[in-house]
Amino acid sequence: MPSIHHLIRFTTDAGALERILRFLQCLFQILAVYSIETENIKRCLLIRRQFALGRRYFRFFRWIDCFYKAYNAFINKPGLMGVLQVGKWSCLGGYLVLESATLLDTMGIYSHPWASTCLLEGNRFWFCSLIFSIVWNLALLIIGDSTLPQPPTQDENLKAGKGKGLEAQRKEKREERRVVLRRLVADCADLFIPGAMVGWIPVGSAASGGAGLVSTWITGVDIWERLRG
Repeated sequence: MPSIHHLIRFTTDAGALERILRFLQCLFQILAVYSIETENIKRCLLIRRQFALGRRYFRFFRWIDCFYKAYNAFINKPGLMGVLQVGKWSCLGGYLVLESATLLDTMGIYSHPWASTCLLEGNRFWFCSLIFSIVWNLALLIIGDSTLPQPPTQDENLKAGKGKGLEAQRKEKREERRVVLRRLVADCADLFIPGAMVGWIPVGSAASGGAGLVSTWITGVDIWERLRG
């Protein structure tokens, strides 16, 4: 049973609020597909657009963080893992820059004739970013990340006099693997959203909305667990 303090931290965290809005956006997208009356369809689509617009305010400057992570990976991550992380964060940053450039158009303040093109190309960047992320997570599962410090062996722990024990190390490894698997599932689900937008994955609005619900739930649970302490 979550405490009231945990719930307050979650509902006031910027990342958690963005996930809540995204979940509602995907939910109303699905409702619009299965609504029968025209008025209900218009109402659901309007609510969906408002939730989508609200999410943009939370990530307007997030492209700065993405390009910083790409630069940091370029400097500090050698080999395949570095290439994948640079590709992931630079493509995601490109998507967020193009999306942010169309904010005034989405708000209805100032229409840009190139806004639809920016959104289309931005979703292509997002799709490529997810591909890099999926390959990166698969590589972590298969070969691991050589740039991360490896856990000490049992003999090294015993010599240090403070070993965690073999079972504790196995538990830590299982937890790391669980995190990577959750991230992989979320990325695969997210792939349907830009894929449907640019026509590379032939699915309807209901399928892309359902995929969005899955990935939002997974990432939202991760934020919930992070804010538990």
